[in-house]
Parts: sequence; structure tokens; C-alpha cells
Amino acid sequence: MYCAPFNCEPENSRTPGSCWNTAHCVDETSDFNSATAFAQVADYKGDPHTAQYVSKFEPSNAKHANEQLELELVKQPDGKGFGAVVTGTRAIQYGTVTAVMRSGSTAGGVVSSFIIRNDKVGDEIDFEFVGADKATVQSNYYWHNELDYTKMVKSQLLTDTTHEYHAYQIQWTPEQIVWAVDGKTFRTVRRVDTWDPKNKVFKFPDSEAYVSFSIWDGGAGAKGTADWAGGKVNWAAAPFKFAIKNISTNCYFKGNETTYVPPADAKK
Repeated sequence: MYCAPFNCEPENSRTPGSCWNTAHCVDETSDFNSATAFAQVADYKGDPHTAQYVSKFEPSNAKHANEQLELELVKQPDGKGFGAVVTGTRAIQYGTVTAVMRSGSTAGGVVSSFIIRNDKVGDEIDFEFVGADKATVQSNYYWHNELDYTKMVKSQLLTDTTHEYHAYQIQWTPEQIVWAVDGKTFRTVRRVDTWDPKNKVFKFPDSEAYVSFSIWDGGAGAKGTADWAGGKVNWAAAPFKFAIKNISTNCYFKGNETTYVPPADAKK
């Protein structure tokens, strides 16, 4: 598993060739009631055709159950929570990703996340749920690990995100990022508006990245994080389970998993 491109560090490997090749985006729908949609970390051997998503931790608190993917936050002996991370086995650079899911953040401190991220570069586009607010989902983006939390924008009011399933969508192109829930756009960030005149750079996520889901204990973090998440986790309210029914990916580049071809209507 440590040879997988989303985990592997060539500079810290025995040889530069230890890391498996990156599998690139293909249009697909991952129905988590399917046997090929998800695998445990120990069972994945590097072929994305055998598993579209895999857990990243052992022991794993992610599993196929109730005809969906479930990620659980579990209390540890030290009183803190140990959650789960599930990542896609193909990298994406621009495209539309839509997940039908239900937040596991049923109590303060519990954070559920749906993210497109490049861990090595620090580019990220996300949806995050906090137990302190079950009526909205939060959106944000980061460039090169510059963690500017002031850019967070909440969605429109939704029916309880911890009881109802909604379709959460990220539309990512070289020109803009659009966040939508149930087909309704609530935020758009244009690349042109991210220009930093001092450093002469667009602070816009543009690196190839991986889609992931996670549930984690925000209440055990630093004060700012804990306050944002809704305070310490009330373990009497457990279990905390983040549920994903399916996720569809429509790639911006249209070739195949080894050759990228921009769509016909792409800007030159």
C-alpha cells in the first residue's frame, strides 16, 4: 500500500521506482454497493480496476455496510477519536465530482469531509460538515498549504445533513471552481480572482489530486479547530458514521487513463 502514488514518497523509498505509476482519471460511477468500488488498504495491490476507493489506515474504521460506504469515528482509550480516510485510486486534474452522502457529524466535535487534495503540493478543494451545524455544509479551497480559513463559505440551508442524503458536487475547471448541493450552486471561485499581485501568482488549486472522504475528531484539536468543530465530542451520542452511497466522476481531460486530451470547448 505504501507504494501507491497517493502514499508513496520516492525520496524516502529504497529506489525511485518503488512507487507505483499514477492511475489517471476516467469517467466512472462508484456505487458502494458494488464489490469493486471499495477495498481495505491491506487488500489493494495497485490496480484501480479492482478497487475505485481504498481505506488509508490500519486498523480500518471504513467498511461496506448497509449498501453504502461507512466511515466511523471510534473512541480510543485516551478519550480521543480515531476516524477513517478513504481515497480514490485515480488522480484527477479538473472535472466534476458528485457524491451522494449523509454526514456523520451528529454531535459537536465530529467532522466529516469530502475533499479533492494533493497532499504533496497542498492544493485542496473541499466540503466539510461540523457537528455544531447540521443545516449547512462548508466549502473552502487552499493553494500550496496556505490555510486561509476566512475564505470558508456555507451552503444554503439544507434538511438535516446527518439524516438526509444530498448530492454534493464540485465542478473544477482551469477557469473556476463551483460548489453545488442537490443541483443548486451556492459558490463560485474564478481563477482570475485569486491573483496575488505581490507574489505574481494565481492562488488557485491546479495540481493533479485525489478525491477522498474522512471522518475525524476535530474536538481533540487545537482550540481554534475544536471551537470550529463544536467542542469536545460527546461520546454518549455515538456511533458517528459518515455514509456515502455513490460518487460519480466526469473528467475534464477526455483521452484515457494514460493520455490527457482537453475537451473540444476548452479555452486555449
